[in-house]
Amino acid sequence: MRAIIVETMVGLLAYGEDGDTVAEEIYPRDPKQIASAMAEHRGGGVSNPLASLVERLVSMGYDAFASPNGALMGSVAERFHVATGALEGPGPEADVAGLAVSHGFIQSEAELGVLSHAVSTALANIDVHRALSSRESLLSPTVQLLGDLDTVINGLSGRMREWYGVHFPELSRRVGEHTDYARIILSIGDRSSITVKGLQEMSLRKRDAERIVEAAQGSLGAALDGDDLAALQGYAQRVLDLYGERDRLTAYVSALAQEVAPNVAYLAGPVLGAKLVDKAGGLRRMAMMPSSTIQVLGAEKAMFRALKSNARPPKHGLLFQHPLVHGAPREKRGSRARALAAKLAIAARADAFSGEFIADALLAQLGET
Repeated sequence: MRAIIVETMVGLLAYGEDGDTVAEEIYPRDPKQIASAMAEHRGGGVSNPLASLVERLVSMGYDAFASPNGALMGSVAERFHVATGALEGPGPEADVAGLAVSHGFIQSEAELGVLSHAVSTALANIDVHRALSSRESLLSPTVQLLGDLDTVINGLSGRMREWYGVHFPELSRRVGEHTDYARIILSIGDRSSITVKGLQEMSLRKRDAERIVEAAQGSLGAALDGDDLAALQGYAQRVLDLYGERDRLTAYVSALAQEVAPNVAYLAGPVLGAKLVDKAGGLRRMAMMPSSTIQVLGAEKAMFRALKSNARPPKHGLLFQHPLVHGAPREKRGSRARALAAKLAIAARADAFSGEFIADALLAQLGET
C-alpha cells in the first residue's frame, strides 16, 4: 500500500489511495519547533515527527510513500528501506485552519494568519542563521578587506616614498618594491650610511646595490636630523607591518577558498578564485552564470561603456590576473580568457551542486587548448 505524506504548519498528514487521512503526526505548539522541523524537511532531512509517522505507517502495512518533496522522500527511502516517489502536484489539500483549531494551536480559524506569521518568521530566522553560519559567508568580507588593504598599503607606500624622497629622491627610481624601499629606510636610514654590503644583506643584487650607493653619494636631497629619521623609520615599520598583515590575510583567504570552492580555487588559483566568487555574488550564483559572464567579471564598467558607445566589449575582467591570460600574447588573451571561463563555469557547478573534485581534469583539458 502507498501513503501520500503532506506537510502543514500543524503537522504531517498521511493519506491513503482513496484520499482519506490514515495517520497524522502533530507538531508541538511552539512556532520555533514547527519551523525547525519544516526547515529540516526542506533540506531533505528526516525530523523526529516524520520518522515517527513513517514507522507507524510501516507498522500499518504501508510499504510505499510519496510526497511533493522529492529530496525528503529520498532520505525516507534510504533510512527506512521503503519505496518512495515524488508527487508532481502539491498533493491532497488539508484543512489547515480546522486542524489548527482542533489541536489547540489557535482559538479560531481567523487566527490562522497569526500562526502562519509566527512560523514564517521563525523559518526566516533559521534561513538567515544558516546563511551566516556557512563558511562561504566569510569569503566575501575577507576578499573585500584584502582589496581595501591593498589600496591602503599602496597609498601609504606612496606617501613613504614622497617623505623619504625629500632626503634621497634618487632612490625611488632604483627601488621598485615598496617593501625593499621600507626596509632600506628602517635598516639603514640616512643615505650616508648606505653601503653595497648592507644592501646585499637585504637580498638586493650587487649591481642594483652599487647603483644605489652611487646615487646616494651624489644625491641632491636634504639632510635629516635624528627626529626626522626616527619618525620616518617608525612609519616605514608600520608599512612593513601592514604588508605582513596582508600576507596573513592572503593565506587565510586562500585556505578558505580551497575549502568553499576547491575546484574553482584549483583552476583559477585560491585568491583569484575567491575574488571571482565574491564578484559573482556567491558560489551558487557563479554556478548559474554562463561562461561569457564569468569571462568579464570585474570588467562591468568597461562592458556598460562598450554597450553605451557601441565600442568593442572587454575580453576579460578579473581573469586577466590568471597566468594563462596575462602571460599570453595580446591577440590570444581573449581566446585564453574564454577557454578559462568555460572551465571555471563547470568547476563552479561541481563545487555548488555535486561536490566532486574535477579541477585536475579540467586543468588538463585547458592545457590541451
